[in-house]
Amino acid sequence: MIIIMILNNFALINYVLHFFEKHLAVISTLQMVIILSFFKDDLIFCVDNSVLTDLIIAFSVFSIFLSKYISILCSLQNLKFIKIAKTSGAYQDLLKLIYKTIGWCVLSILVVIFSKIIDVNYFKIIALSICFGGLTAVLYATFLFKKLMNLAFLHN
Repeated sequence: MIIIMILNNFALINYVLHFFEKHLAVISTLQMVIILSFFKDDLIFCVDNSVLTDLIIAFSVFSIFLSKYISILCSLQNLKFIKIAKTSGAYQDLLKLIYKTIGWCVLSILVVIFSKIIDVNYFKIIALSICFGGLTAVLYATFLFKKLMNLAFLHN
């Protein structure tokens, strides 16, 4: 009976962790909307458009790096570990995550452009929050890519 309870707790913990991993960028965006809305009167940078221009440049560079990750993964098709990762589904999951992260970068760029056009502070708060979610997705995809590359080169 105790073992079944422990296994159920592990299954619940695994489900919760999988949920947070899958929706990490959305959760980060919602957190930042709440935090930035609470401190909206203290935000000086909401008025400055140069910060928004820097965000457009940064997310453009992020999407270029993520595209390079895809090309690196495609060029390493013959490694034994990559073949194992393909059969287990980890390779496809990483590719889906990288594509989703590129989508977050494009969304961040579009929202920042619209927030430069529509000069409303609340819209800028939403744009900054989406950028934070996109940055979280970029960092997570980079972490997983680096982890896969380390494992691939250790096993080959």
